[in-house]
Amino acid sequence: MGFVNVSLGGVLVALAALGAAAVTTTELVSVDQGWTIAEKAQWYGLSQGSRLIPRAWLMALEQHDVDRPFLQPSHVDSFRYLIDPTPLPVGFVVDDQSDRMFSDVSRLRWKKGQGEREPWVGMNCAACHTAELTFKGKRMRIEGAPALADFQSFMQSMNAALATTLRAQRKWDRFSGQVLAGADDAANRSMLRDAVESMLRWQNRVEQVNHTDLQYGFARVDAFGHIFNKILLKTGGAGQPVNPSDAPVSYPILWNTSQHDVVQWNGMASNQRIGAIDIGALGRNVGEVTGVFADLAFTAPGTATARNGYQSSAHVKNLLTLDTLVRKLKPPAWPDALPPIDAGKWEAGKRLFNQANGCASCHQVLARDDLSTRFAATLTPIFGAKPLGTDPWMACNAYAYQARTGVLYNTRERLFIGRRYGQIEQLSDLLGTTVIGAIFNRRDDVIDAFVDRQDMETILVSASFFNWGKPLSLEDAGAVHDLFEPDKEKRLQRCMTLSDDSRMAYKGRPLTGVWASAPYLHNGSVPTLYDLLLPLERRPSSFRLGSREFDPVKVGFVTGETAENSFVFRTHDTAGQAIAGNSNLGHDYGNAGFTDAQRWALVEYMKAVGARREGSNIIP
Repeated sequence: MGFVNVSLGGVLVALAALGAAAVTTTELVSVDQGWTIAEKAQWYGLSQGSRLIPRAWLMALEQHDVDRPFLQPSHVDSFRYLIDPTPLPVGFVVDDQSDRMFSDVSRLRWKKGQGEREPWVGMNCAACHTAELTFKGKRMRIEGAPALADFQSFMQSMNAALATTLRAQRKWDRFSGQVLAGADDAANRSMLRDAVESMLRWQNRVEQVNHTDLQYGFARVDAFGHIFNKILLKTGGAGQPVNPSDAPVSYPILWNTSQHDVVQWNGMASNQRIGAIDIGALGRNVGEVTGVFADLAFTAPGTATARNGYQSSAHVKNLLTLDTLVRKLKPPAWPDALPPIDAGKWEAGKRLFNQANGCASCHQVLARDDLSTRFAATLTPIFGAKPLGTDPWMACNAYAYQARTGVLYNTRERLFIGRRYGQIEQLSDLLGTTVIGAIFNRRDDVIDAFVDRQDMETILVSASFFNWGKPLSLEDAGAVHDLFEPDKEKRLQRCMTLSDDSRMAYKGRPLTGVWASAPYLHNGSVPTLYDLLLPLERRPSSFRLGSREFDPVKVGFVTGETAENSFVFRTHDTAGQAIAGNSNLGHDYGNAGFTDAQRWALVEYMKAVGARREGSNIIP
């Protein structure tokens, strides 16, 4: 089964034979999630405005340590991005918008007479929200499920490849010869070198501001950290704080997303709908692409340019289309390629799941075909009287991270109305302003699709994007001299003052299709559903990740020592202390009181939450 990346002309097959051994030959088993072939083509092919690297450069780039293509399938697979029959990995798509109004980050020129629609490659939703599971030679693709992708290592490798290309003459000669092709002369080579150096300077700044010693490994990324730091860099404020992206989380599942009142692991993003437009989803997605390589340019308040919003490459029309697709996406049913569900165990697990104060008190039961019921998320505080107790760092960073406003100083919070920003503000607030400005700048795309022109400004100023329904004042976060304190312990103490507060909480969601979303907890620190039901001291303190082979008994990926399981996830250090960002503690609701038979029954039920039983069969 092939999937459309976009029309790339003749280059689509240029690398098809390279590293062919890395391309899986296992049988692909269909998992029906309600999409047509045409809708799948949109999922895999539409640009959301992400602009990571010019296509010509990526096609010519070599790995930093060997003279082989960066896009060699075995190299791409080492980061667990999915291989596609085309040279580009699944979810890596071409963006060829006019760059006339973009910033210098992606308005690059590397040969004389170059136009303003040079194709760039970026990521769309499919790169991080498409999974493949294997079981005994069969391969199951699940749209909307978390990818195994190691974003952190991929970016480090690409930056190293660009740096080595500039240093190593033979690599440079091959790279420039291919990029420039018939225009390979001294003047263009000089332009190309300047352009590559410019891109690498920016990439190094991004890597530096996000730096953390914590390895994400497979299946995780600190999305909010990267989004926040993109805004921090773009404000141009001097003396910015150190806000490391050190709270990686699992890529969340996407089915049923439109039915939530709030989204993100900590519930900080509103899923608000105003009239005909799901403005919350649009705002969330514009924020997401801001973090994954959308071009963005702020302007100071009061200028004619600022009154038109903020220039961004976020492709609003395509984001609206992609969100419409996600609204139609069904949770995956337990596939026939896996061992059948034990109906007796499933029935016993259903009773446990739905008992008083059981799992269903936080995880509403939703039938697989129910794509319309709206529900309010259960936000459970991490600290306080009845704490969730899971790793606090994603929620804490989202609350505590701030920045100097730079060019956004004196900007109104909702661009047109609201308080004016001072010198230091919450990054979550700045993100909301960024989203309003970017959408307003591309308002014609929204107007064409959904609303009258006169309604657009009203919708944007009344929308609630990235907050918790409460003002986040400087007083909340401590004295000004403490705001940029790099010491994590002091930051955590500030966050702990919000005990029993929804700003320091994680949300429960329906678990329909949860079987396809390993590893578990918001930070991916528990490998299987069975392990999640164990007492805390019996959960694995380390396990291996990287294999796509599925364990249908414990429900998760196999974690044994194999060549594919190349990353070791450690939840605790050698002294037995939980590693910040990696803790597997919490979410323990009497686990020690379960018998093993009860644990296995719950696991069996979670293979098909919301299904029904007919005799010995479980019907999704």
